[in-house]
Amino acid sequence: MRNKTIFRVAVCIIILLTFILPVSAQQPDKTNEYEVSLKKLMEVTGASASIDEVLLYTLSVAKMNASEEDADYWDTFTKSWREKIEKMVLEIYLPVYKKHLALDDLKGVISFFESPLGERYKESAMGIMREAMPLLVSRLQMDMGKELRPEIDRSTEVVDQTRNRDQEIYDAAYALPKDSIEVADRPYNRATGTKPLLYSIERRAKDTKVTFLQPIYFDWQWLYYSLGFVIIDRKTGDEYHVRGYDGGAPQDRLLTVEGFNSKYIYVSLLFPKLKKSVEVIDILELPHEKDKLPSNDDGIAKSYYDVKVKDYLSFSNKRGKKIYY
Repeated sequence: MRNKTIFRVAVCIIILLTFILPVSAQQPDKTNEYEVSLKKLMEVTGASASIDEVLLYTLSVAKMNASEEDADYWDTFTKSWREKIEKMVLEIYLPVYKKHLALDDLKGVISFFESPLGERYKESAMGIMREAMPLLVSRLQMDMGKELRPEIDRSTEVVDQTRNRDQEIYDAAYALPKDSIEVADRPYNRATGTKPLLYSIERRAKDTKVTFLQPIYFDWQWLYYSLGFVIIDRKTGDEYHVRGYDGGAPQDRLLTVEGFNSKYIYVSLLFPKLKKSVEVIDILELPHEKDKLPSNDDGIAKSYYDVKVKDYLSFSNKRGKKIYY
């Protein structure tokens, strides 16, 4: 439903990488003690396996921009970009690590990762992230953009504009209070996908409440349900446009959730009251002029077709116009 650009792929990689610092690095020179120690640290923290997960997530988006390519192309592309990212990460992060942590500190972190020294390392990692992230962002955006979309000039000005716009959107986001979040009694596994599940439809006295199971797959995550959400009666074509979130959270801003990784949470939208005759509906997330999404949005609309209302009906406790607001 939304435009998908290579910027989303690149920035998605960056966000995932920076959340799992330290990052994976290319096999270092065995004669360089600092590089060997840094590689060992990345292995004991589990970060070495992170790039495969990053590529699996981002390639699903990248393939939408080059859907005509076959499996052999993507195998070669994946192998090539894994090597490029590993090399790029080493070039950028190694000198920054040396600036923040001495070799003895690095060895100490390996031995006492859970000790006070380990806490010191974590604090330094935040500074490393802030210094290295802009460099890695620029390199990935320009290099990957040239390979997938060579006809588009990814100028520095455009890169800066995208980054600044993302920051403005994040700064304006609404953080959901933890005590307002209801967690579903079922665990979330990334293998099931990232699309929210339709959970229930509740016919109420003055409105219709539609509840989704929203997967949370990071410790800090943003989510967004468009102002363009609409229920369409399959029989009559009548439209019921979303009124907002149940609970009153602002629908024209990103919502952020923290501390619920690997869980489903309930998200409910309110619509006008459905006519009693409505039996089968489509629930569509359509683009809206007020949508403001960061560049790492996956571009996949949360839409559900041929939904039988009775299959999702939940109970608590009119007329003429074709469109209901």
